[in-house]
Amino acid sequence: MWGLITTAFLGIYCLMSFYIGRRGWQIVDKSGKRNKIIYGLLLGLLIITFPIAEMGQNWLPQTLVPAASITGWYAMIAVVYLCFLLMVIDCLRLMNRRIPFVPKVIRDHDRTPKVVAFLMLGLIVIILIYGTWNARHPDITHYELAIDKKAGSMEQLRIAMVSDIHYGAIIDAPRLNRMVEAINELQADVIVMPGDIVDGTVGQEEFQILIEIFKQMNSNYGTYIVPGNHDRWIRSPDLVQDWEEAGIVVLRDRQIKVGDCFYIIGRDDPGHRRELGRKGLEELMQGVNPSLPLILLDHQPINLEEAEKNGIDLQLSGHTHMGQIFPVHLITSQLYDTDWGLLTRGGYHLIVSSGYGTWGPPLRIGTNPEIVAVTLKFAR
Repeated sequence: MWGLITTAFLGIYCLMSFYIGRRGWQIVDKSGKRNKIIYGLLLGLLIITFPIAEMGQNWLPQTLVPAASITGWYAMIAVVYLCFLLMVIDCLRLMNRRIPFVPKVIRDHDRTPKVVAFLMLGLIVIILIYGTWNARHPDITHYELAIDKKAGSMEQLRIAMVSDIHYGAIIDAPRLNRMVEAINELQADVIVMPGDIVDGTVGQEEFQILIEIFKQMNSNYGTYIVPGNHDRWIRSPDLVQDWEEAGIVVLRDRQIKVGDCFYIIGRDDPGHRRELGRKGLEELMQGVNPSLPLILLDHQPINLEEAEKNGIDLQLSGHTHMGQIFPVHLITSQLYDTDWGLLTRGGYHLIVSSGYGTWGPPLRIGTNPEIVAVTLKFAR
């Protein structure tokens, strides 16, 4: 399936590159030979950087792979946005033919195509700079919900949630330290992390650095995590034990009663290959007292009907990144009942986070990284 998606994307990427090349050539066609050569070299470099960076991960020295990968992602996003802007310009040109609105002096001026081209390139540079800055400045998103259940003597519960950290080459230790500081300032009763804590595979030394940073998080009832589709550490019993020894509870298809006041139920990600697959929620909740508040951690915001049917009060998910790069949000919003924010159906509540980190390009365009703060108020 992933191979099919990759092939389709590369096909679309080739079409976009051809379109950019053809439209650009129409601008430089009447220029001198020198300008044509420069144009060809710069465009070729822009287009091939991404595929070469991706293929180069197999033979480049590991110290160079992160920089090459980031450069490739930036080039790819530049190609995509350049294609979109050219399409907008062409649509405006077609509209102007039917209903003229561009002054003739601008439309027919020899320098207009070049000026427009430079403006487009400048806009793309600004977008990439903004996206880089935005990805490094997370929001604190607050929610306040009422749960019509008693939680022992507890009147309210403050939850700090952070998903999709993607710790690795881009989301490094200094950024995690800033994240921990922000979480501790929330003075949460419980901290939860619904998946994609690590961006694939990290070395043992880096993994231990991650755990040491997480041990600095403070809460009254502890930290609870579930694996996401990128969390390959879940396949290693030793790494799971490292989490547990650090006082961080891994809930992979199991539930835990916290303080005799509420339950946290953690599901495995459906993308992890297990012989029996992940447990059904009904099976997972055997022995749970449904009169107490039930909090579900599930990396992907799927199977909502199952959660609602089994009396879940609050589901916390991530995975979508809310598209991360505009206009991918238009796709994620169609794939999920909600790809970001709060969804309420009767007594069932779902909060989907856009996540803290990034996957692929280290950019956030049209969506913000976040840490989620939830206050649950219980019946008295």
